[in-house]
Amino acid sequence: MSAFKRQFKLSGMVAPQDQFHQLIVGAAALAAAPGEQYIAPKVVQVKIVYPQQETIGVPQYADTVVGEAAGRYDPAGDCQGNFMSYKFQPNNNCYAYGCNITPNTFPQPGRQSGYLLTAADFKKSKDELGALVSGYAVKDGLQMAGRNLKELMEFKSSKQGTNPGGVGAGYLGGHFVALMVSPAGDANWPGDYHWARCDNSSGSCDSWSQKDGGDQVTNFDFAGNPISNPMVANWTVNQGPVSSSDSRELVAEYDFYCFMFVPEQGVNII
Repeated sequence: MSAFKRQFKLSGMVAPQDQFHQLIVGAAALAAAPGEQYIAPKVVQVKIVYPQQETIGVPQYADTVVGEAAGRYDPAGDCQGNFMSYKFQPNNNCYAYGCNITPNTFPQPGRQSGYLLTAADFKKSKDELGALVSGYAVKDGLQMAGRNLKELMEFKSSKQGTNPGGVGAGYLGGHFVALMVSPAGDANWPGDYHWARCDNSSGSCDSWSQKDGGDQVTNFDFAGNPISNPMVANWTVNQGPVSSSDSRELVAEYDFYCFMFVPEQGVNII
């Protein structure tokens, strides 16, 4: 029997074995030959400026749905149920759930803005990777909110104090997310990122939920514990044996990097 290599389960990035969400690169590939049909009903063309200038095609399996204000834990109601529907759930990852937008493309930070995360990026240190992923999210419209809970609450106070448009003093105008990163490591672990979303951003910010890749939404961490603080939640995943000839188990750890703010308007992802 030939040895197999572990097919990793990723939360944010597109796994190599996931043929439904691979990018279509190059003019020749985008101009499908007569009679050729991509699996996705639609391919969205995006102009990339980094790491190199090119036009890519992003497979899209349904139109983008922007959810209403993410003020509570409501997986079946968010984005018209796209996070839970069997048809759409696999196409929306943790970044989509964090932003409360379902592009149905397995969206990536920065991609709509012309920036692609690469395999080389995940070979950086945890802090370098976190800065890169969060920086790409900023390009999509998110805002940095701090590296700890104290900074998060200070950011929150500044937002609620602006009182935009005459709305009440408690109005936040968006919700918070937490970013966790996992750099590339042993046993060919390619690296990944993960987002969790706050379900009471206008309150005490102690109730969070997450969507692990194409899985369903849950308000538990990876160990099955309710998420009250993403900084100390369990974000460790046992990916199983490395291969048929290597019985070592690959344990991937996602480390908290920062909190970010997702405005109700102005965020655009693909």
